[in-house]
Amino acid sequence: MTQILSLPDHIQPGQLPPHSQDKNVVSQIQRYNRWLLATGRPLYQPDLETYRDYLLATLAPSSVKAHLSSIRRSYKTLIDSLEHRQALVAYLERQFPDEDFGTIKAKADELELRLARAVDPERSRVAVNTIQDEEDTKHLRLTPAQGAALMMQPDVTTLRGRRDVALIALMLATGLREGEVVKLNVDDLYQTYGGVPALRVRSGKGAKARMVPFGDMLWARQITEIWMDRREAGPVFIAMIDGRGDMIEQRTTYKRMTTRSVQRMLKRYPISINGVPTTATPHDLRRSYARNLFLSGIPTEVIRQNLGHADVKTTQDYIGILDGSTRAPVSVYDPTVILEKLLITP
Repeated sequence: MTQILSLPDHIQPGQLPPHSQDKNVVSQIQRYNRWLLATGRPLYQPDLETYRDYLLATLAPSSVKAHLSSIRRSYKTLIDSLEHRQALVAYLERQFPDEDFGTIKAKADELELRLARAVDPERSRVAVNTIQDEEDTKHLRLTPAQGAALMMQPDVTTLRGRRDVALIALMLATGLREGEVVKLNVDDLYQTYGGVPALRVRSGKGAKARMVPFGDMLWARQITEIWMDRREAGPVFIAMIDGRGDMIEQRTTYKRMTTRSVQRMLKRYPISINGVPTTATPHDLRRSYARNLFLSGIPTEVIRQNLGHADVKTTQDYIGILDGSTRAPVSVYDPTVILEKLLITP
């Protein structure tokens, strides 16, 4: 059969349309289309095995798996589209004007069948390893002592140092995402939930609002109040003029910090972990919150609600695999009798 090397008229030549307008899907399909163009490969002859290997050079297997899933879904949507079928038949009729409709239909069926086989998941499988025990450096989960050491890093004789220690304290004490902490307004710090002081997240991930009780970590709000210096409204965390903030009298912009500036802030304060200077990320502080609450006896379901997770499995991932000392079991057997028997055996 003569191969069709270009798309029918209703689709931009040589490009796969995304099956969804979700920004991740659109980005994945755009990347695939750029690869087709750069390598001179025709859309109707997909080589997802080669594309898989290309992606694995720069992406994690789980990300590659997601990319390929989007591509397959987009191809399937294309194949199943009545508009596509009609355009394909019309295209073939122009290419083979002397053929009857039955032959044209058979050519269209064969082309779509080949296309469906080419994007079969079995042809481009991605092996994703499941890891039970990750090395300590994979994701940091600070112990209470390490969290305290991190809070001691900023120079609180400077305005920036006061702001930074307040940021660190609040994230350790509430588990907020960096995108949530930069959106805080002053009145969000002074809410109550169930009669206890709480912090309000107006719009978390998925546009969900939630309340996070301070509990015994109300000290984080007190540290934040020292940074705010009697400020009663506006953003809690604001940027510094020229990003310096090296004096108490240093002026601020009164503009919100960005998530990027929170990430940069933490990089300024490495702490020693097992003798190695190590910097934490905002998400490391969030994981630390989950782990430390769990180890202090707080139920996983409570931690899930405080973190704003939809699924408790995500919370369990944040808590992480417990280390050897935590997982070491207590004895549930009494070995006294058998030990005595062994010791008296000649």
